[in-house]
Amino acid sequence: MNKETPIYIHLIGCALFLMLPILFSPLPFFSVEAYTNPLALRDFLSYSLLILFFYANYYYLIDRYYFEKKYLQYALILILTCLLILIFPSLIFSDAISYYRESILNSSAIERMQVTKSYFYDLNRYLFLFAGILFGTLAIRINAKLKESLQDKLNSELAYLKAQINPHFLFNTLNSIYSLAIVKSDHTPTAIVKLSSMMRYVISEAAQRFVPLDKEMIYINSYIELQKIRLDDTAIVNYSFTGETENKEIAPLVLLPFIENAFKHGVNPETASQIDIQISVSEENLYMHVFNLKVPHINNPEQRTGFGLENSKKQLQLIYPNKHHLSIEDKEHSFAVTLKINII
Repeated sequence: MNKETPIYIHLIGCALFLMLPILFSPLPFFSVEAYTNPLALRDFLSYSLLILFFYANYYYLIDRYYFEKKYLQYALILILTCLLILIFPSLIFSDAISYYRESILNSSAIERMQVTKSYFYDLNRYLFLFAGILFGTLAIRINAKLKESLQDKLNSELAYLKAQINPHFLFNTLNSIYSLAIVKSDHTPTAIVKLSSMMRYVISEAAQRFVPLDKEMIYINSYIELQKIRLDDTAIVNYSFTGETENKEIAPLVLLPFIENAFKHGVNPETASQIDIQISVSEENLYMHVFNLKVPHINNPEQRTGFGLENSKKQLQLIYPNKHHLSIEDKEHSFAVTLKINII
């Protein structure tokens, strides 16, 4: 149960709960007396109060008192509520119940036994129901609270990881445009325009937990095109995308670090460089394969950000637990990443 449960589920549950006294009544189910006798009316009022207690406890009392550690106030409210449910309905119908019992006691032995049994078991029945509702709502609400706390923790960790992604992306992309500006490339204005659109996406969309897949693919395509402009003819870059993106979503920027890694470690103007990127989308899954040849390059300490593939692995574990498979092949002369994500 949660606070978004459809209203009809609540109504059906309440109706079934109110029917319990009639279902277990010794009187015929379709008889008028089963619904109109004083004991049935008292049960209806008692069960209605139990329903009110259920909702009050779940939606207000537990949050207001139990989670705030106001245990004494909470215990007093529970005691008063229990006494109200036990005593109030019987007081309301006391005269009618007394008359009804006297009339039954003059009837057959079986009916006398049933009413006498009901008389002695009412107290235990209401106490059992009250305790069941109390501990049931506590268990459900505490479990929901734990899930909320876990989700808040995951959201905080994801926000931290994304906060690392954005400056990392900007740093690397600005370096790419700086390289174009140094050689006075005619592609520099185009690269700046692409960077502008990519930054707009990062600012407006990347903070969301999920984004439309088509927007993410446009972003990745822009990044690859920007790298092609920077590299010109110094590297072979093969990129392909197949599949339908309509009505599909994905966590933003979860794919990009694997592609960035290929361009970071697989490109050297003085060596044959090759990068292959293949992305395909099926009905339920997204597949990505990124391959690059390992080339010698100069390690610049100023470009080390402390951010890498480990960040992406953590994001996948947080966002897609048991819904992704990541395989990395780190060979002597090549590096390949294969990723499958269930996007349903």
